[in-house]
Amino acid sequence: MRKLICALCILCLCEAGDFAHSRYSVGLYARTGAEMGAGLEFGFPLVKGELVEWRNFVAVEGFGMKIADPKFDTAVLLFHDKMTLGYLTGSSIASLLGATYFRPYLFVAGGFGLMGGRYNTFGEAPYYGEVSAGLGHEFISSGGHAFFFELGGGAMFFSDVARHKQTLGTTKVSLGYRVYF
Repeated sequence: MRKLICALCILCLCEAGDFAHSRYSVGLYARTGAEMGAGLEFGFPLVKGELVEWRNFVAVEGFGMKIADPKFDTAVLLFHDKMTLGYLTGSSIASLLGATYFRPYLFVAGGFGLMGGRYNTFGEAPYYGEVSAGLGHEFISSGGHAFFFELGGGAMFFSDVARHKQTLGTTKVSLGYRVYF
């Protein structure tokens, strides 16, 4: 937890560039829902137009799951990729709060990770996979600082402690902060 707080402090102290000319972003987010955790992401544009932007985000995420107990009994280290397609617009209401730009976007994500916990160790089966899609909204200041939230869902694939393959639906809600530079 201390490392997560230190990473957030470093992100907040980073000097963001002018958002209109920025290309890359670094973000930190919390994953809420049935799985709880946090992640660190790096983003870059694949196609950048005046209003429409197709971006790619590469992330490392850690979270806990409830598989065999009503308590969190399993930890997952997930490496995933997310593609977003968004439309940049101004918002008069959000600009009163300091967010000059507003970007709604759609995303598709997928990843693979390792599971570990009370019943197994990292590196041994079971492995974890996830495919998700949804929508997000970003509130961006002209200085390149952004707050975002995402709501999505999909499927997670893993083999449980008895080594049986499982496929479950999942809901994913992310809240986070990005710095564009």
